[in-house]
Amino acid sequence: MQSAALTRTTLRAVLYLRMSVDRTGNRAALKSQELACRALALARGWEVVDVVDDTVSATTVRLADRPGWQRVVRKIEAGEADLIVAWHLDRVTRSLKDLEFLIDLALERDIGLATATGDIDLTTDVGRMVARILAAVATAETERKAERQILANDLRVSTGRPQWIRRPFGYELDGTLRRAEAAAVLRAYQDVLAGKALTTVAREWNEAGFRTSAPDPATARARAPRRNDYDPSGRWSNVAVRSLLRAPRNMAKSTLYGEIMGDGNWTPIVDETTWRAMDLFLAGRERPGSTVGKLATLLSRIASCTVCGGPMGASKRGSAPIYVCQGPVDETLSRGHCQLPLDFADRVVVSRLLQQMEATGRTMSGQQPAPMDVAPLKARENEIELLMAELVEDRAAGLLERAAVLTGTARLREELAGIRKSVLEAGRRETADEEFGKLALVEQRAVLRDAFTFIRVIPRGKGRPKAGQPTWRAALIETEFTPAWSSP
Repeated sequence: MQSAALTRTTLRAVLYLRMSVDRTGNRAALKSQELACRALALARGWEVVDVVDDTVSATTVRLADRPGWQRVVRKIEAGEADLIVAWHLDRVTRSLKDLEFLIDLALERDIGLATATGDIDLTTDVGRMVARILAAVATAETERKAERQILANDLRVSTGRPQWIRRPFGYELDGTLRRAEAAAVLRAYQDVLAGKALTTVAREWNEAGFRTSAPDPATARARAPRRNDYDPSGRWSNVAVRSLLRAPRNMAKSTLYGEIMGDGNWTPIVDETTWRAMDLFLAGRERPGSTVGKLATLLSRIASCTVCGGPMGASKRGSAPIYVCQGPVDETLSRGHCQLPLDFADRVVVSRLLQQMEATGRTMSGQQPAPMDVAPLKARENEIELLMAELVEDRAAGLLERAAVLTGTARLREELAGIRKSVLEAGRRETADEEFGKLALVEQRAVLRDAFTFIRVIPRGKGRPKAGQPTWRAALIETEFTPAWSSP
């Protein structure tokens, strides 16, 4: 028994065409489907009222999320079409769940489904059985394809070959470096670890003309939008830079399902130590309530609150930067137990660190610098003094012209000044303050973590301080050095 729609004298047909992705942009596959569907409609005497197409995957994109299919449904619900014509059932759906939706639509609206490979009457039990069998076969084909893809991925990982389909920034498709991009990526690792903001890196790359390898929206496989999605224009954002810097491929590591599996056979952009330092740094910035890197501050998430044990984070009170208690990680409503001016807290902690270094004779590296051998410098100093004396004697004896003596002594005096400066610097040791000041922020924070067992902030208390007492006192910061930093 046929549906009522299929028994009408002049039926209105809407043609539904679909292909997963149009990589060439010429829509050849869609045109072939349309010709076959129009030939069927002409042979049956149906009136084609509309042609609708989608360039999305039937496996990954549900019927309800396809714009073209939604247009078909609106026409049916408005009573403007009696049947749907497609090249094959798998052009409409490969999902059993979506098929049940299609069956419900056919029963509710009394519509037919015709395909160039044979009609399927979804209003009869036999037609529904055939449709379910076809959908089950399509699902099995999809699963087999997925299994083949998994095996191919496993093989690429085992051989260390690149797995990317689209050229990643910094590389060519074959895994060789694209020099200008790779140099920019390496510089970004250095700059961000030194305190530069991701947004600044993104802006500099955009100004330099660099673009992401985001797919062309005209030919890319359609899918539902994701959180923090790529920009189709290819312009860099802080999100895109963060994602790039955390990609293990930059240290030539193969990944599978998000896990690092082994070494790749392509050239790394950065060494593993640098990559892991960056990954740890950026992972810390993504934790709930984290302020690491937001204001590029010294004590954020290193100092803690004595009331709740939660980390101190950077914030602002008016225009003044401060450290304020962020509260326990699992109790976001319990925070603000104590606060300190940012500059004041930094000065107190750094002052204690430098005093400890002076008291124990410690350097930032934990090692004393090797003494410089000044004996060769001293020997050359004596030689120059003798040469200058000989020039004067030769001039007095009439052996040299005055101009020659002046030129010779000028050169010797310049060399002598450089030697004496080197001897003087060799006897001078760089102060702890100078050592610490030369470090990048991320290195200074690493020193603090290594040096202190804890840095705790005590609430100042309510009310104004007594007359003559400062508002902020160093006693509000408790510190304890680790055993390694407690002795020379």
